Amino acid sequence: MMSPVAAPAAGRDAFWRDAALLVLALLAVHALNLAVHRDLWVQDEARYGEVLREMLESGRWLVPHLNGFPYPDKPPVYFWLVAALGALTGQGELAFRLFTLLSTVAATFGTWVLGRRLAGPAAGRWAALCFVTLFGTLVVGQIARMDMTLCATCVWAWVALHAHETRRSRAALVGFWLASAAGVAIKGPIALLFTVLPALLRPLGARDWAGFAALKPLHGLGLLVGGVLAWIAAVWLDGESAYLVTIWNEQLVGRAVNSWSHREPVWFYVTLLPVLLMPWTGLAVSGARTFWQAEPAAARFVLACLLVALFAISAISGKLFIYLQPLLPLCAVLAGVGCTTLRAQSRIGTEQALLPVVWFTLLAGGIGWGTHDVLGNNPRGFALATILGLCAILGFRLSRQPPRRWLIGWTGLSAVVSWVVFGALITLVNPLYSGKPLGEAIARLAPGSRPVAIVHSTRGILNYYAGRLMTEVERTDIAAWYLLHPDALVVIQSAHLSYWFPEGKVPACTTDETYSVELKEYRVLAGCPR
Repeated sequence: MMSPVAAPAAGRDAFWRDAALLVLALLAVHALNLAVHRDLWVQDEARYGEVLREMLESGRWLVPHLNGFPYPDKPPVYFWLVAALGALTGQGELAFRLFTLLSTVAATFGTWVLGRRLAGPAAGRWAALCFVTLFGTLVVGQIARMDMTLCATCVWAWVALHAHETRRSRAALVGFWLASAAGVAIKGPIALLFTVLPALLRPLGARDWAGFAALKPLHGLGLLVGGVLAWIAAVWLDGESAYLVTIWNEQLVGRAVNSWSHREPVWFYVTLLPVLLMPWTGLAVSGARTFWQAEPAAARFVLACLLVALFAISAISGKLFIYLQPLLPLCAVLAGVGCTTLRAQSRIGTEQALLPVVWFTLLAGGIGWGTHDVLGNNPRGFALATILGLCAILGFRLSRQPPRRWLIGWTGLSAVVSWVVFGALITLVNPLYSGKPLGEAIARLAPGSRPVAIVHSTRGILNYYAGRLMTEVERTDIAAWYLLHPDALVVIQSAHLSYWFPEGKVPACTTDETYSVELKEYRVLAGCPR
C-alpha cells in the first residue's frame, strides 16, 4: 500500500508526466508544421495581415483600418497581441501563425485542467490529447485567425466557472468574468454566447436563485460594459466617431436584423460538429452517455455549456465551421471520458472501430479528387492521398488490438493527418490561395504614388503583399474611372473585363500580366488605349 507521504508525490509525478506528454503532442502535431512556410491566404488571413500593416504604418492603434477604411468587423486587441509577438519574432506570417500556436497551447492546457477537475486525471489527459488531434483543432490551429484565441479564453472561463460553483471562490469568479471579457476583447460580443449566457441560464433553468446571485451578474456585466464604454470614449476622443457609427449600423443593428435570414439551415452546426470531432466522434457520444450515468452533476455542467452555446450561435445568420472551435474543448472532455471507459473494456465495438477508418478513407478520397480537379494531377497530391489511404488500412488493423493500443494508434494517425494535410499538402495548395505574387507585382509596377484601382474585389485581400492602399472601383465604373486616371494600374478579374471593354477583347496595353488567386484569374493592366 502506498504511504500517505508517497501518494501526493506520485500524484505530482503523474501531473508533470501528463504535462510533458501534452507538450510533446503539441510539438509533434502543431508546432512542427511551422517549419513549412506558407503565405497569408485570402480572404481572412490577408485582410488581417493588412489591418496590422496599416496599424504599424499609421500608428492608429485604437481603430483597425482596412485599405484606409475603418474596419468594424473585429476588435483591435487581437492585432495588438500579434504585433507584440511580432516585435520579438519579426512582423509577418510567422508572427500570425506562432500566435495561433500559442493560443492552441493555452486551449489545450485549459482542456486538460477542465477534464481533470470534471472527470479525473486520466480523463483530463485523454481530453487534452483528443482536443489536440480533433480535425477541427488541426484546421483552426493552422489558420491565422482569432478563433483559437477565443477558444482559449472560453475554456479557461469554464475552468474558473466550475471552480466558483464548487468552492464559491471569489478569485475564481473574478477569473471567470475576466476570461469572458478577454473573449469579447478578442472576438466581440459573440464571445458572451459561449461563456456568460450558459453561466447565467444554468442556475435560472434550475431555479437556483442563490447560484444565480452568487455569479454577481450585475458586477460582471458592469465590468464588461465599463470596459466597452472606456474604449468607446478613447475612440471618440481620438476623433474616430464615424467608426462607432459604422459598428452600430453594421455589427449591431445589421447583424440583429440579418439573424432572421439564414443562408445555411439552423441545424447546420449540428450536422457539422461530428465531422470536426473526428476521429473521436464516437467516443464523444459514448463518453457523454457514460458521464451522465457516473457523474451527472459534472455532465450537466458540460452539456449545458455546450448546448446553450450551440443553440445560440445556430440562431446567427452567418455560419462558418470555424465558429464551432470554442465548443471543441467541451466535446473533448466527453471524448476523454469515452477514452477512459474504452480502456477498461476488453475489446472495441465494431461501429467505434470503423468510424475513424471511414473518415480517413473519405479524407484520402477528398485529397485524390482535389489533386485531379484542382492541382492538375500533381503526383505529390496522389502520393499524399495514398498515405492517408494506407493509414486507413492501418487503422482498420488496429481494431484487432486492445483498446489502449487502439487509442494510442489513432492518436498517432491523427498526427499523420496534420503532417500530410498541413505540412506536405500546404506546399501544393499555397500558390492557389496566396495573393503574394499578385501583390508583389502591384508593388513592382506601381511604386510610389502611382494610382492603383482594384475592381469589384473583396476589400483588403491584396493590400498586404502590395504594401499599399488601393482605390476600390466598381466594375460598372471602371471605364469612366480610367478615363480620369490614364496613368493608373488596374487590377481586375478576367470575368469582369467586359464591363471595361464591351467588345470582349482587351486592347494592346503597355502592361498586361495575368495571375491566379483563389482559383480566379486576375489581369494587371496599364497603358491601355482609351
